[in-house]
Amino acid sequence: MGIEPVHVAVLAGGQSRRMGRDKALIEWDGQSLIARVLAAAQPLQAPLFIVGDPDQYAHLELPVHPDLHPGLGPIGGLHTALATAASPVLLLACDLPFLTPEFLRMLVGRRGIHQAIVPCTADGAQPLCALYEPSCQTVIESAIAASKRSMRGLLQQLAVDELGAEVWRPYDESGLLFANFNTPEEVARVQGQH
Repeated sequence: MGIEPVHVAVLAGGQSRRMGRDKALIEWDGQSLIARVLAAAQPLQAPLFIVGDPDQYAHLELPVHPDLHPGLGPIGGLHTALATAASPVLLLACDLPFLTPEFLRMLVGRRGIHQAIVPCTADGAQPLCALYEPSCQTVIESAIAASKRSMRGLLQQLAVDELGAEVWRPYDESGLLFANFNTPEEVARVQGQH
């Protein structure tokens, strides 16, 4: 039996309420945030798709799949990604502009007996920059059926390979590997540091 190929799914379904506009399309160094995430993932040469509004992201010329269960947040996006790929999924939020191909390659390279491979920082687990196996799907469906939408709550029910700082820090030259954006103020602050 061959190893199932990993698909890369970029989550662009958020409503970005705190941002006031679609954060995936915010410009950073002349590129939209989502374009930067896609650029980091492309060297993996894995099938790549977006979970979001097909009309909004058609210009990126990639498959775009709407949420199977709209309005559930990231757990709905993960469910859609796994259902679409029918294989392991590297799930990436659309607003992680400092990801690198080297880091993503390392993450995918750690596949083994776990259901999920998730980096952990001082802020806790990073479930929107993680690899999920198809075996997660039944747990996700149960959580959705029980109206449990917390991604970190979901991780507590999975066999997770937690990557501590000693694993991911060598890939984080800028100190911003997991920086993401929920408000215009956060964008301005990180642009000031970068």
